[in-house]
Amino acid sequence: MKRLFHLLLAAVLLAGGCAEQKRIDRSATERDSLQTIVDRKDSLIEAVFADINAITENLAQIKVREHIISTVPAEGIARPIDQVNSDLAAIEQLLAENRAKIAGLQRTAAQLRQAKLRIGELERLIEGLNTQLDSQNAEISQLRAEIAEQALAMQQLNAQLTVEQTSRRAEVDSLSQCNDALDRELHTVYYIVGQRRQLIEAEIIDRSLKVAGNNSLEGFLRADSRELVEIPIRQKRVSLVTSHPEEAYRLIRSSDKTVQKLVITDPERFWESSRVLIVCYR
Repeated sequence: MKRLFHLLLAAVLLAGGCAEQKRIDRSATERDSLQTIVDRKDSLIEAVFADINAITENLAQIKVREHIISTVPAEGIARPIDQVNSDLAAIEQLLAENRAKIAGLQRTAAQLRQAKLRIGELERLIEGLNTQLDSQNAEISQLRAEIAEQALAMQQLNAQLTVEQTSRRAEVDSLSQCNDALDRELHTVYYIVGQRRQLIEAEIIDRSLKVAGNNSLEGFLRADSRELVEIPIRQKRVSLVTSHPEEAYRLIRSSDKTVQKLVITDPERFWESSRVLIVCYR
């Protein structure tokens, strides 16, 4: 019995010794780990400053690009939307890099905290950078929304301009057609070459060889005064019933006195008195 008691006591002491050894070993491991961090503190701090410098440089680049996007050129011509989108993509890339570097700073701060180093100022700096990053994210979201609205407004304006231009072209075409029609009408003349008896019967002239009161132009040929240069006649006893200045035309005769044609030498003067030409022969 006594021997059993001694065995139990030895077992308890042995177990306690093992537990204590494990605690000692764990403490030593933690101490070694902390010592490693302490030994590395200079390199960690250097890395912190490198990250802070990179973040600061990124922030400066972001501000520059934001200014470029927001500033309206002096000439009033908007920058192409693809350039704006390129700047926005570059800003978002810089923001992503800042997020990654701030996350690295937070991991470094956690390591330095484990080493019982005083890092309150670093933590406040990280908190400020996070706040600034959130603010810039909000600004970029607002800026992207404004750009989208501007792009939509530009599309609507372009569509409206296209409609207006189409309408204007239609109006111009219509006016041009009207002008052409009016121009042709202004220069439209009518002429007829006929035997005296036939012209009287058609009530185009009366027996006194004057223009009859009939206003019908049936049987007349229509022409453009700017293009009508000569009129074939091929008759001998020819006279002009309508009034036209003699210096504005010539009757071309052949050797047998036949009037071959009437040549208009001054169209403007020839037609100024009458837009109708009646030539009769016997």
